[in-house]
Amino acid sequence: MLAGEGNGPIDAAVQALRGAGLVVQVRSYEERSMSSSGSDASACAFLELTRVGNAGECYGVGIDVNIVTASIRALVNGVNRLTASACVGSETRVA
Repeated sequence: MLAGEGNGPIDAAVQALRGAGLVVQVRSYEERSMSSSGSDASACAFLELTRVGNAGECYGVGIDVNIVTASIRALVNGVNRLTASACVGSETRVA
């Protein structure tokens, strides 16, 4: 189990990853509502990540009814892309 502390849920998750040896930096973050309102409302989070010490950046996207969960999903999506080298500026890309 990973655990981290930070000034919010995304920062805490980034610190947890750091404790596991994966040092990433969130360069930008956006969130959007995917529906107007009601019980069908869902949120979409976008993160731009870079791996400290490596060139290139990756984007992660997460969708959930809870914006915090959508943000963590976006972080995991971006980290998966970083580790697969499917990033802008990297030498190899995975389709």
